[in-house]
Amino acid sequence: MTYNPAIANISRAEFDELMAIVRGQPDREQPLDPDDLWRREYLEQQRRNLVVGYQPDLFSKNTVTHYWRHAPAPDVERPPVETIEAKMERIRGDPLATFGPPRADRPAFLSGEQKAEIVRNAANWLRVRQRVRIVDAPGTVDPAFGPQRFLGRAGVVWRLCSRTFAERCYVFLDPVGGERTHKIEMVELRDLEPIA
Repeated sequence: MTYNPAIANISRAEFDELMAIVRGQPDREQPLDPDDLWRREYLEQQRRNLVVGYQPDLFSKNTVTHYWRHAPAPDVERPPVETIEAKMERIRGDPLATFGPPRADRPAFLSGEQKAEIVRNAANWLRVRQRVRIVDAPGTVDPAFGPQRFLGRAGVVWRLCSRTFAERCYVFLDPVGGERTHKIEMVELRDLEPIA
């Protein structure tokens, strides 16, 4: 790529600086921390636990992979789904209405003090590798989508969030039924309980 002053919208010096970055050697890979090494090992272990075996095709087609079936997802009592008419009546004239049904025990938006309190309450158990169960979830418009699909499921804390989302973490869910793909979901700490 060469510098063309007729169409360029940056100076020659800026162009040369950017091209030096593009043409330069990539940075060396950062060494992995213990949590990264654990995540790598855990993924490999989950893959090994999922696969029963491989069956080569006799006529040089693709090899077939056979998978284990897991226990079904736990049965959890879910609140009834709000009808469209009731939902439209509830949110009429309120531009800040949440679309899920409101709950007195679970505010939709938390204040800074409430978030700090949730993080303080989870401080004694919140760490990567901790086994947890999802025990609550916010209301939703459609039960086929959203975090309430995972109610009752167990998993491990996969990654902690930055200070911006300190009241949440990522959970690597254990597979259920015929699931073959990994489920890593961002979950609020108030919806989790640690498993000893």
